[in-house]
This record gives sequence, C-alpha cells and structure tokens, in this order.
Amino acid sequence: MYGSFFLDNFCILCYFIGYNNFINCNNIFVLILFYVFYFAIMNVLLATWTWYPIGGDWTYVENIKRLYESNGINVIPFSTINKNNVPSEYDHYFVNAYNYKELNRNKNIMSGLKALKNSIVSIEALYNIDKLLDENEIAFAHLHIIHHWVTPGIIWKLKKRNIPIIWTLHEYKLLCPEGTFVSNEKICEKCINGKFYNCALNKCKKQSFLASTLTALDAYFYNYSRVYEKVDLFLCPSNFLLNKFKEFGFSPHKLILTNYCYDINSIDLYYNNNINRLVNSNFIEKDRYILYVGRIEKLKGIKTLLDAINGTDIKLKIAGTGAALNEMVEYSQNNKIYNVTFLGFQQKDIVYDLTINSVCVVCPSEWYENYPFSVIESLLLSKPVVGSDIGGIPELVIDGETGFLHKPGDILGLRNALLKIWSNPILEKKLGMQARSFAQSKVSFQVHWNMLKNVLSKIKISI
Repeated sequence: MYGSFFLDNFCILCYFIGYNNFINCNNIFVLILFYVFYFAIMNVLLATWTWYPIGGDWTYVENIKRLYESNGINVIPFSTINKNNVPSEYDHYFVNAYNYKELNRNKNIMSGLKALKNSIVSIEALYNIDKLLDENEIAFAHLHIIHHWVTPGIIWKLKKRNIPIIWTLHEYKLLCPEGTFVSNEKICEKCINGKFYNCALNKCKKQSFLASTLTALDAYFYNYSRVYEKVDLFLCPSNFLLNKFKEFGFSPHKLILTNYCYDINSIDLYYNNNINRLVNSNFIEKDRYILYVGRIEKLKGIKTLLDAINGTDIKLKIAGTGAALNEMVEYSQNNKIYNVTFLGFQQKDIVYDLTINSVCVVCPSEWYENYPFSVIESLLLSKPVVGSDIGGIPELVIDGETGFLHKPGDILGLRNALLKIWSNPILEKKLGMQARSFAQSKVSFQVHWNMLKNVLSKIKISI
C-alpha cells in the first residue's frame, strides 16, 4: 500500500516539475523531501468507546495521544459520535453509539434484539473501519475500551491487513462480562473458565436479566471466536490486573506491565500558576479537610468512609456524582454525620484546587480498582493518599511512604489511617513530598515512552 501511495504521488510530482527537467539535482532534492515528509509520519489508530472527557480511561487516552504526537506519531481516532466529542478531522469515520439507557427503560424482546444487533458486532464499525483503512496508512492499532460500541469485530479487519495490535486493558471485560468483577454490589469471580452464564443467572449487569444475558452472549461470542488471540500484546496498567488475566488463562507472553502515563508538565504548570491564588484567596476555606474524588457508588466505599469519620473532628469533602449520591446524602443525614460536604461534579481545575488545599485524599474502594487516576493526580500534587489494600491501589499507595493502606470495608482501620495524617501536619508534608517523587518515577511521559518503545519493538515497529 505504501508503494502504491508513493507511485501515485511520484507521478503527480513528475507532472508538476516537468518530466524533461526532472533529472535536475534540485528536483531530485525536492523528491527526497517529498519522500521524507510523507514517509516519516507514522499513523497509529486509537480505538476507544468515547472521544470526550469521561472516566479514567479517557484520561489515559488523552495523555497517550499527547505522548504519541510529541514523538512524531500522528493519532487517528476511531470512536463513537457524541455532541461532546473533542473535535477531530477523522470524526467522519466515527460510528453511532447505541443508547443502552433506552434498553434499560424498555426491557422487551425488540429492544433486546436491537441491542444484540449493535453491541456484539457493529456492522457500521466494520464498514467505517474498512473505509478508514482504505484512506489512511496505519502502522499499528492501539485499542482501549471498545466492547458494545466500536466492538472487537474491528480486530478481524485490522488483522486482515496485517496491522499489529496492542490493547491497553482498562477493565476486566475480557474476563468478566460485567467488566468489574462486581455482581449485586459484591466482588464475584464466578465466570472464571468461561462460565459466563453466571452473569445472566445473577443479573450482574444493571440487575437486569435482559442486559446481563446480552453481555454474557457477547462474552461467549468473542471468547469462542478466539478473536482475542489475534491481539499481539496486552498492556496492563497494574500488576494486579496482569496477574488476574494470567490467572484466567491469558498467555503471560502477551501481557506487559506498562502502568499509565500522565503529562506531569501540565499539572506542574497549573500548580505553579495557581499556588499564590490558592494560598491567598477565600475560594476554598482555610479549615482543614480530607478529599474524596470520583464516582459515588457503593463499591467505591463511600458508606465505609462516612462511618469512619463519624464521631471524629475530621472534615470530609466529596467531589463527584453517581448512582449512590442521593442514598449517601440521605445516609449521612439520617446518621447525623455533619462533618461531610457533598460538592457534586467538579471541573478538573476545581478538583486540582480542592486537592492542593486538602490534608490528604482518600480512596476507600471495595472492588478491584485498576490503577486509579484520582490517586495518581493526588500523588503528583504532593498529597498523600489513604487507600484500600485491594486491586492496583497498593501499587500506588505505599504504606507509610506515599500514604496509608487499610483493609477494604474496615471502618476502624480506615479511621485510624486517616487520623495518622490528620493529626500530624509534619507527617502530612513528608508523605506528600515522597508521594510526588514516587508518582513521577511511575507515570512520567519519559518513563512511559521507554516502556512503549519496548512494546512496539516486540511488534516490529521501529521508532
């Protein structure tokens, strides 16, 4: 394809320069420049379910896009159509996203069949990816969350053209149909060894038999079609996730630990430009508080957190929204927990402000968190983190060095960990300095780029 592309443009160039004059040395120099210009640019296909800010996976997609571009690689996104999308010159290839909220509202056979048609293999995605590949030279593909929207069916199209594929694993969807190892608000691993029918039997997806059956069928289809075997390498943000995939039968040779990356310069720039304003302004109260940032769901440990601060002088601010928000507000009121403030959703700059002014950040999750960006950002802003000893959290929260760990769901353990920092400003500062240094060593662009170069060398991509 590269040869055909070059030949076509070579002929055009000859036409404009003039065949009789083409042997002229200056024109040969022009041709060389033309060759270098077109062939020095490498394109990576970035496939993901959304192209707008939402969730931790987008934070990584945004950062990896920036990292690729800063190293001379052009990013071509393949995603879904949404009014909130970041503008892209390639969005005419994007696909329509099925509205799964509609399925949840209209739980009937027709809605189920419509969802089945769109969510397992998207015909539109197959057509559009073919068109994209016809019109753009892709050196390799980097997949992210694609199930139910872009769908893994695009892997067949990529492999038909011998395009190498790497896939960053943000969740457990390839192992667990629900994607989180959570069933009815409890951790569940019943689907090990391909027993995906458990998802339907236990109504794991939105507590709906229809939604759970559809997602179980999706899991059976892609596991038995062996499409995942066509992926060259799987990139694992945490050791915990890597080991879980290995435990469920994925080849250890295809699993590579890469962590996430973060544009530290952007967070430093914000900090340096705003520190004087934050210190001198009344925007945020001068009193001390701890901060929770993220979705408000039961498995995020919010109830445990509220119980932990109850009866103490610790002040808690909660920035975020989610399905359990109203329930948690009501719970705090019914139990007279008055030292908590629910702030609702906050923009990124406000979250930075809140983090910088906090004593510490808390991540009390009770499910298998992967490598949470709320923790990464807190560490980079020199804030210690109190986190649950579960999933990938202890790979970021080093007990006694970057914060403190507690057992998931342990009210007393969480309270004691918070009080260690709350009652000791000197320790707070020390842990914060160590936290920043540790995070820089794990998620900087340079560290991640070195890891990526190693990954790409394994799939025969030289940079």
